[in-house]
Amino acid sequence: MRLLRGFCRIVFALTFILSGALKLVDPVGTGLIITEYLSFMHLDFLLPAATGLGIGLSVLEFTLGICVLIGLRMKIVAWVALVLTAVFTGLTLYLMLYNPISDCGCFGEAIHLTNTQTFFKNLILLALALFIFLNRKRATRVAPAALEWVFVGMFAIAGLYVALRALATIPQVDFTAYRVGSSLDELARENTARFETTFFYVKDGQVQEFSLDELPDESWTYLESKTVQVGGSTRMAQVDFQLEQMQGPVLAVSVYDPASLSARQQERIDAFRQMALRQGYEVEVYGPAEGYRTADRKSLMTLNRSNGGAVYFNDGTVVAKWANRDLPVVKLDEVLVEDPDVLVLRHRIREQLYISILVIGTLVLLLLVRVLCKTFIKTDSE
Repeated sequence: MRLLRGFCRIVFALTFILSGALKLVDPVGTGLIITEYLSFMHLDFLLPAATGLGIGLSVLEFTLGICVLIGLRMKIVAWVALVLTAVFTGLTLYLMLYNPISDCGCFGEAIHLTNTQTFFKNLILLALALFIFLNRKRATRVAPAALEWVFVGMFAIAGLYVALRALATIPQVDFTAYRVGSSLDELARENTARFETTFFYVKDGQVQEFSLDELPDESWTYLESKTVQVGGSTRMAQVDFQLEQMQGPVLAVSVYDPASLSARQQERIDAFRQMALRQGYEVEVYGPAEGYRTADRKSLMTLNRSNGGAVYFNDGTVVAKWANRDLPVVKLDEVLVEDPDVLVLRHRIREQLYISILVIGTLVLLLLVRVLCKTFIKTDSE
């Protein structure tokens, strides 16, 4: 039984840690996921807080997973784990039945599951959470209560720091379709999504669904239509500008939220454009509103998570990305003369290094907690 309890805790904990961490490294993308959930639940008044809610949920998942893994505050954590998993399971059951969104976003942009896969994954997690809950009183206290709360806060602050750092710049690990090294030609060929539209009509007070090939006669009154993805891939965002057709170096600034662009952010964009012009390059600024080269807001957020950030393309390949705050310090003359393959390789090395630092840092914190817990337990016993 002890081995079974340990197995359940490890599987549940690692799933929550992975889910939380993958969303923490991309808080803007997590905010997009939360926005979709709030929209289909008709909670539009919470939309301005979508990114904050996403960060809060991600920190909760990450910290909860850590607590279950090492046994911190288990009597309380078991309750939270069971309630949270039950809510997730109910929500994903609705997603599976009605498909209001095509991807639950459980693991951010890194791992994509269908709604059916997500529901059965959550069923397994719910069974694990229930088992952990039923055995919560058998959990051994690993340290004095006050110290355990300190450890909980320490891991929560660490997760929050990762999210806020990514929010202030751009994600250090990019899982979007437009990650550095992506070929836009290849992404365009992969874009094989298939959609199905259902039309709703009413007659004599009765509402009925119709497909495009079987629309009713004029005695029916049209109400609305609903389009859902039924297959294929939409990895490449539907950007209106055809960057994959451009040759040579291309510099693009994406402004997905013009209303929130500060005067200082606009000054950085203007300075970046002037710097590029002096060196013989043109910078195109894309946005969802008048005054920009038009592109879809969500597509622009996929292209660059930083509002007013820039992307460097070379022959249809993403070579570099910069957050808006980094634009004034970019030395274009040094960047554009370098071999694009070298720049991509350098970025990939930085990504791997960042992942290694996160993993090793988490393990070091876990080891520190373990050592401290043993010390206090030994002290108590003496």
